Amino acid sequence: MAKKGGRRGGNKADREFVSEAEEILETMRGRLADLSDCLGAGAEADPELVNALFRAAHSLKALAGLFRFDPISGLAHKLEDVLDGLRLGRVALAAPLVGWLDETIALFGSLLGQVGDGAALSESAARIEQLTAGVAELTAPAQPQDEFASLDLDASVLRALTEYEEHRLRENIRRGRHIALVDAPFEIKTFEEGLAELSGALRESGEVLSTLPTPGDALESQIRFSLLVATDLSPAELTARIEFPGAAVRTVRAGRAGPRPPAPAEPAAAPAAPAMTPAELAADASAPIPELESLKSISDTVRVDIRKLDDLMNLVGELVIQRGAIGDLIARLGGHSETAKIARDFTKVHKALDRKLRELQSAVLEVRMVPLRQVFEKVSRVVRRLRRELGKQVELEIRGADTELDKLIVEALVDPLMHVVRNALDHAIEPADERRALLKQETGRISIDAFQRGRHVVIQVRDDGRGIDRAALRGRAEQLGLVAPDAALSEKETLDLIFAPGISTREEVSETSGRGVGMDIVRSNLAALGGVVDVESTPGRGTAIAMTLPITLAIIQSLIVGVRDRRFAIPLNSVLETLVIDPTAIQVSEGRSLLNLRGTPLLLRRIDEEFALTGGARAVRPCVIVIGIGEQRVGLVVDRLEGQQDTVIKPIQGPVQNLRGISGATDLGDQDPVLVLDLSALVEDALRRREAA
Repeated sequence: MAKKGGRRGGNKADREFVSEAEEILETMRGRLADLSDCLGAGAEADPELVNALFRAAHSLKALAGLFRFDPISGLAHKLEDVLDGLRLGRVALAAPLVGWLDETIALFGSLLGQVGDGAALSESAARIEQLTAGVAELTAPAQPQDEFASLDLDASVLRALTEYEEHRLRENIRRGRHIALVDAPFEIKTFEEGLAELSGALRESGEVLSTLPTPGDALESQIRFSLLVATDLSPAELTARIEFPGAAVRTVRAGRAGPRPPAPAEPAAAPAAPAMTPAELAADASAPIPELESLKSISDTVRVDIRKLDDLMNLVGELVIQRGAIGDLIARLGGHSETAKIARDFTKVHKALDRKLRELQSAVLEVRMVPLRQVFEKVSRVVRRLRRELGKQVELEIRGADTELDKLIVEALVDPLMHVVRNALDHAIEPADERRALLKQETGRISIDAFQRGRHVVIQVRDDGRGIDRAALRGRAEQLGLVAPDAALSEKETLDLIFAPGISTREEVSETSGRGVGMDIVRSNLAALGGVVDVESTPGRGTAIAMTLPITLAIIQSLIVGVRDRRFAIPLNSVLETLVIDPTAIQVSEGRSLLNLRGTPLLLRRIDEEFALTGGARAVRPCVIVIGIGEQRVGLVVDRLEGQQDTVIKPIQGPVQNLRGISGATDLGDQDPVLVLDLSALVEDALRRREAA
């Protein structure tokens, strides 16, 4: 009977299975993405990709069998059969096959999720049966052809070929490549090295189809082998390329030289396309789409290089030593009067402890960091599925996949990122016939770029679609009462209206991206991570959405400030500069406090007014903390600066738990909790009030 699987965190064996299986699944997803590219390039499967997929399916089958998850093992066995047919040429690479592979791998992800949650795998029996039944339609064998009749090759050589080698030979004949037999002598003592050298040289010039022993005369110290090769080079070119002593190249079938496909012409300047409407821009994103598998990791495991753990343990050992030294000093302070000298020694030990703690902090944070590649691969998988469902030709470009973020932030980033990408795919990118009429390339383009900027990471999603219709956006905002008809808005303020609540029109939202909430939820989700989102758009040319996030939320360096009789912590990763100003430098315009900062107006917010603080007096000369998140700039007015300190943000309970502008609390070591400001919320509120004014 099939094992049901334990709950995440409860059954160690099941957790190990999920962790190992998810890693195999990630490999399969990546290989399938490459195989999909082969489909677009001419429906010719790369044998290395197919073999890699086959090996991954075999590994998953064996792993599931070991842990007695029979439904997973059985489905993996069926996947093996399909992939074996593909690599042997019995199954053709086509869109239905790629779709079946995609659905099967998605089902594996769902099954692993059930194992992690302790659900019975029997719940997915119908879906497994449905996918299994669809295999018969995909595996109809191709009509055999006698391609070998034209080969100048001994029948004994053909009889020695395996089924897979015969398939690769047929494939290369069909592609019109030269088929050559390379005969070479090898010294028996160095046979393996010599064969590896020749095989490597031949692989640089083509594909080695088979390696066979050659009967005939040879020196006593030598052995002869023949290598069957498919190549685009002539015999003379191949001989010159391999430069192997005694090697003889004989053509057994002459190929043909095919012309290279012409490079696509650059499109002429396109007329302006119909811009995106507010409904299209603010397509909703709360309830999951049934067809789309969960994009979040099933396993909570982070695989760590053992050298990182060794470094971490060494640092812990040194901290133990420093802690013992502090204990010794405390004992001396209690039994002697030489307090001045002990205090100096105590300071030295404290500095050493502080240094080691910082090294430990850096090492722990490094362990928590994961590359964005994990998220981008999942996004790319969903894009492939959606473009099939929507019937659109879209190319996805990804850059900066090795950029690292804290794993917790990466997990929370998935939903906002996918919502933005879905909007671009479903609404921004025009259908092929519309793009042709606009003199654009038929294939639309969506790019995702990630890069580090200081202590933040920026993720930019850009498309070459319709762009945003500003007039329609403004009109919808006025209709909802979000903007006064006579309000003067800048270009940026108009575009930022897409983040206003309720700006979408649900009746016009599509099945793909209309799911109950809009871009305001994307902004709020990013704000919960300490991030912001910015938009730029050109009608007819496309839109760019930039998401800026902190690298980590674990341990952060903060600026401690005083406001009247209270203290607050401000995360330093968003602080651009600090100023001490004269109160007369603050100007009030249309209800907004502004500071002329080197010729640029800086919007100000007084923290005491924000939280209605009345105890204590204001400073005669206040301080301004210039905050920068993404492209946004706001100045926070406080009374004093009290220094910098590493802080661990902890959740808070009680009346201030849901107070906007507060992200948590921290302990500075004096038993007096200090509230940590939520800079994203404060900046967002400041800009929203400015727009309302």
